[in-house]
Amino acid sequence: MSIDNQVKTREDLLYLLSQAAELEHSLACQYLFTAFSLKESTNEGVSQAQLNKMNRWRRTINGIAVQEMLHLALASNLLTAIGGAPYFRRANFPQAKTYTSLKLQFKLAPFNETTLNRYICFELPNNFDTEEQKGNWTQFCQRIRDEELLRLLAVLPQPLVPRKLEYNTIGELYGLIRQGFQTIGQKLFIGPPSAQATGIFREMIQVTDLDSAIKAINLIIVQGEGSPTQRDDSHFAKFTKIREEYLAELASDPSFQPARPVIENPLLSLQQDNTTRGANIITDTLSRDVVEIFVALYEVMLQILLRFFAHTEENEEQMYILKSAFINLMPFGVSPLAKAITRLPAGEGFPGMNAGPSFEVYADVQLLPQMSSAWIFFQERLQEIGEAGDALINDSRTQSYPQLRQALTEVSATLKNIAHTISLEPNGETWTNGISQLFSPMDVDHMKSIPTFRLNLGVYDEVKNNADAILDSVSSKSMPLLPEGPWTEARINLFKQWKDSNFPQ
Repeated sequence: MSIDNQVKTREDLLYLLSQAAELEHSLACQYLFTAFSLKESTNEGVSQAQLNKMNRWRRTINGIAVQEMLHLALASNLLTAIGGAPYFRRANFPQAKTYTSLKLQFKLAPFNETTLNRYICFELPNNFDTEEQKGNWTQFCQRIRDEELLRLLAVLPQPLVPRKLEYNTIGELYGLIRQGFQTIGQKLFIGPPSAQATGIFREMIQVTDLDSAIKAINLIIVQGEGSPTQRDDSHFAKFTKIREEYLAELASDPSFQPARPVIENPLLSLQQDNTTRGANIITDTLSRDVVEIFVALYEVMLQILLRFFAHTEENEEQMYILKSAFINLMPFGVSPLAKAITRLPAGEGFPGMNAGPSFEVYADVQLLPQMSSAWIFFQERLQEIGEAGDALINDSRTQSYPQLRQALTEVSATLKNIAHTISLEPNGETWTNGISQLFSPMDVDHMKSIPTFRLNLGVYDEVKNNADAILDSVSSKSMPLLPEGPWTEARINLFKQWKDSNFPQ
């Protein structure tokens, strides 16, 4: 590493960590879009054996996207540890510039070989077992980069602002960040330990000193590219395996099409940062209405997550509520809606093509600084989005799309449940107002799937009849499992009080 390409100041580190946060956020959106594009039924022209492979690919890509969100969370902890703030900003897709040196385009694209090639090069390791492997993969990704034809950003010469530091892989970016922490040392850590977010991911690390910072950075590097040693569970290895299996299946069946015909870079409208060709405006009116609900839900989910990371006055129970809201909005809100969108027509100008979730943002995702107004906003927004979903369910245009109606019904119920929990007023002590909201959609889904103790936590009688077993589980902290994690003492006491009061409805 040249002296000119080293991190020397706190400002350099804040700049690079902001780049890293934006990169992780953008990667997560791209990976999710690709996973959402995969077909889900043999009725869509694939065999059962092919569908089994596609389901495995979807789970793997979704798992990688979740780890990118973990990396975003770790970058946020690293930022707050050295005096910065959580950073959730990013450009809309297709991105005119990625604010990185990766020289690979950031765009929303369905599952295919070209997309997989780009993802493999995103996660390219710095180290390989042999020089031959390193040479082959470096040459492969250089060809992919050459095809992208992206230009480097100009170097910023001013010494008092962050300098443009070069890196060719994500691993190199985090290598620069690690070098900066090691060079500047312990004086970096001016952020209060209480500002560190915990618990939202199993591998979450609180960054309070140099050792914990290096541990967080190393985790990101290992999960992504697998360095310093090759790992089968790295993102690079997982994408490489998916590509090998996909190409093998394609060789066996040249007609194999695992993805729905989803347009790239779908948008409702061009934004100020959409200066690169490749954006596609959805024109079908129903699709636009559904994507608008998706965009609104995605935005409020990010705002809730940002509030969780940049918490100010929230107590332990309120932090648990924010964490649970975000964790449940992804699988029970964003995901079913996104999958339904990929079945809808893109509209005039895109014959035979389907729409896709746009992940577009209309303004920078900013922290709502006042706790009381933030929580009121979250509740109002979730209720409004749920009501918009209800209106579409009853719209005659959705009659031809039963899967869309089912998704909207499930999403609307989830949003109303979460909106009820996001309240600064203490939960009531009845089943309707307080107790039923203790059980998240994830809790309900999990307990329905346990064969030895199948229980519907959304039904009053089932919870009442099993109250002793439930209280034992939450009191022992064995339930709920991560990512939500054990209940707070306030939740346990509320449930116990309800039980002792003879289960008021």
